[in-house]
Amino acid sequence: MKRFAFLLFLVSSLAKAQSTFPFDIVLEAVNITGAPGLQSYSKAEHNGDWLILGGRTDGLHQRQPWQAFDAAGHHLNAVVIHPDSSTVHWAPLSGLNNDTLEAQLSGTNANFTQVGDYLYIVGGYGLSAGSVHITHPMLTVVNVPSAIASIKSNGTLDSSDFAVFSDEDFAVTGGKLMHLDGKFWLVGGHRFDGQYNPMGHNTYTQSYTEEILPFSVSGTFPNLTISKLDPIVDTDELHRRDYNVTYMSDGTDYYFNIWSGVFQKTADLPYLNAVEIHDTNLTSVPNFSQYLNHYHCPSLSLYGQDQDAMYTVFFGGIAQYYYSNGTMMQDNNVPFVNTIGIVEKRAGAYSETKSSTTMPGLLGAGAEFFLNEELVHNHHVLQADSIGTDTTWTGYIYGGISSPAANVFFGGMTNQSSASSTIYRVGLVRNSGLSLNEELPGSALELLVAPNPSKDLLMAQFRAVKNGTANYRVISPQGKVIAKGSQKVEVGKNLLNLGNLKAAAGNYILQVEAEGQQQQIQFNWN
Repeated sequence: MKRFAFLLFLVSSLAKAQSTFPFDIVLEAVNITGAPGLQSYSKAEHNGDWLILGGRTDGLHQRQPWQAFDAAGHHLNAVVIHPDSSTVHWAPLSGLNNDTLEAQLSGTNANFTQVGDYLYIVGGYGLSAGSVHITHPMLTVVNVPSAIASIKSNGTLDSSDFAVFSDEDFAVTGGKLMHLDGKFWLVGGHRFDGQYNPMGHNTYTQSYTEEILPFSVSGTFPNLTISKLDPIVDTDELHRRDYNVTYMSDGTDYYFNIWSGVFQKTADLPYLNAVEIHDTNLTSVPNFSQYLNHYHCPSLSLYGQDQDAMYTVFFGGIAQYYYSNGTMMQDNNVPFVNTIGIVEKRAGAYSETKSSTTMPGLLGAGAEFFLNEELVHNHHVLQADSIGTDTTWTGYIYGGISSPAANVFFGGMTNQSSASSTIYRVGLVRNSGLSLNEELPGSALELLVAPNPSKDLLMAQFRAVKNGTANYRVISPQGKVIAKGSQKVEVGKNLLNLGNLKAAAGNYILQVEAEGQQQQIQFNWN
């Protein structure tokens, strides 16, 4: 997370409609004695057991280089949790007698996916065997059933359950590892070596991959062969990290989507667009902005044949937008949120709503969703049509960062956040169609004012979807229009220079309308 100036905007809710998401969401806390507090880990499942490796045992990272991502927060054990029997088993990573492997498996924010009985872990960030902060240039393959059996039976790890491959192209953290059409796809992320600081000082080096790296794995474990294919490069759409990537379906074919992520090239803010990935083709979703759930958080994907619709549910985390008393607010500090957002794709069009259910606190960042595999149709996508009016338990959410306040990073409260040990069972209940969710303004202009407060000069930025004319008005707290005008705009980002308002100090509203799109924000003039 980077430092940037605080801006708080009031955003109009331009379109309100009944959500077509046909379910209510139920969360039920499950307390399991001995489950560790963990966030940003790698995980796999087998016969109801969860295998958990890596992650952090503390909360949001500190600001000082000598404290950020320190050794004390490394997760030095492999853990097996069985939520139905409320049992926890663990084994120390030191039992592997492999310093390099132990270093990777105790790191954080690795790229991982499970295929059959094997967990594939790429990269991740943490301390090397030589106690230097690095992104680990490794792919590790784990025999999940065997590793779980070893941990449960005698509390140890057997090195024969791990196959390790070194490759500088695998030095990636904060991306996503997907598996589709017989290939692995390492999506985005960055390489980060050195000690973090929020000011950009030279305690580290960082480079975004700006690519998807496809590769295949052949052979019989542990005698495997890795074959890398030509990367898919997009310096704009793939310049992101710490995001959600989920599988999508149209009922027959499967692909995956990139959702939001950070940071934009021209601003320390999340991306608001989504990107569809079909084989080697990338397409930015037109006429859609994702306002909620911008950083990685647990997600649930459902396809409904009856509705012919794809639903993706995002649970809490960190976002630029949140709701206060029913009004959507914009906070460019990008705070922790409790919002459960839902994106629906129907007839090729995307829309976003928020659930009336919220997370039980500022939770979700760095947590994972453990699916009820009996409901899965394919590629982690659930069958929505099979869910009835009784509660269907779709799986569990475990861990993540629990924050006592929205903006602890900037408020000197970073060390008050923690890694959560709570487990939430997640249920869906088919609703009667009477529950209302609020449809977000998908056509909003991504309107920004900077600086805020403004003095002497008012500048705004917005995005237009086509060439034309933008009209603006500045409205006082008493509802009086104190400035108005228009200007020509072009597709993409546009700057609006309103000059000096020559107005009394106070809060005002800027309204902008451009080619059928409207948005308003609140700013302070002093």
